[in-house]
Amino acid sequence: MKIRLLSEKDVKAVAPTAQEIVALVEQAYSIDAAGDAEVPTKIGVHPDRRKSFLHAMPAWVGGSSRALGMKWVSYFPGSFDHGIQDSHGLIVLNEPDHGQPCCFMEGMYVTFLRTAACAAVAAKHLIAREPKSLGLVGCGGLGLWSLRIMSAVFPSIERVMVSSRTAETRETFCANMAKEGTWTITPVSDASQAMRDMDIVVSSVPPTGARPLTGDAFTPGTVFIPLDIVNSWSDDVLLAADRVVADDFPHFAKQVGARSEQDFAAMRAPVRTHDLVTGNAARAGLSDRSVVAVCGIASTDVVVGWEIYRRALAAKIGIDFDMYG
Repeated sequence: MKIRLLSEKDVKAVAPTAQEIVALVEQAYSIDAAGDAEVPTKIGVHPDRRKSFLHAMPAWVGGSSRALGMKWVSYFPGSFDHGIQDSHGLIVLNEPDHGQPCCFMEGMYVTFLRTAACAAVAAKHLIAREPKSLGLVGCGGLGLWSLRIMSAVFPSIERVMVSSRTAETRETFCANMAKEGTWTITPVSDASQAMRDMDIVVSSVPPTGARPLTGDAFTPGTVFIPLDIVNSWSDDVLLAADRVVADDFPHFAKQVGARSEQDFAAMRAPVRTHDLVTGNAARAGLSDRSVVAVCGIASTDVVVGWEIYRRALAAKIGIDFDMYG
């Protein structure tokens, strides 16, 4: 039984473009909305490192995609202090016709790409005008890819504000990313400056306990996408939302409930990202405050993963491993 092994270098060599990733994510949402996919809510274990987890994320996607597989992803905060990455991912693909494993690939690069693409897809189908401004709260891998993919989907973006915990990280990020686009990109020390009066805001901060974004900075017309799910915002942000969108609302509700005793009964009824993509849910109003929860659904991982696997086979990239050899 031959299994193709794809390293991060291999994945990068054949990875689709930003626009192609966005199209693949839209396809995954549409097929799921049509009922031709099985995507259970992720399950996991939580070892004794505080805030750590290991999640299993299987998915079957039918229709024109026919993608089958699973992502294993771990997060161990504090590992950087020991010279180790804090997040690790592995994608396992199985042949849809007979179930045989066919590919193991590095999974974090795909995770960054598809997570940023999920955010951009939701914004594309939700926002009521061409966005001119983007706020980033957190400028690690997710911040980097959010800027790249948002700007590919919205070439109208002219102004980018970047906040992070340290001046060094945000200033270095802005200096590097200024070379990639025509936007004006500015580091700011106060996270509210990256949210107030912005068209789109994306946060990606670790679970430190500090919640830098508050309701008074959540201005009308903003689409707020916390890729960290619940790490960056105080309760009044969610309570102020006119629209709540999620690709896995049970998971989002569970995360919200676990971190707060606040009664969110007043929270707006959620809209599925899938319904936005298929046109079964209306766009936000011009003055609506919208919260979009990208929870990470495995259908997007395996659809993107299968496209990378097909391209790797065609390009003869990767190593074949004989499981029984």
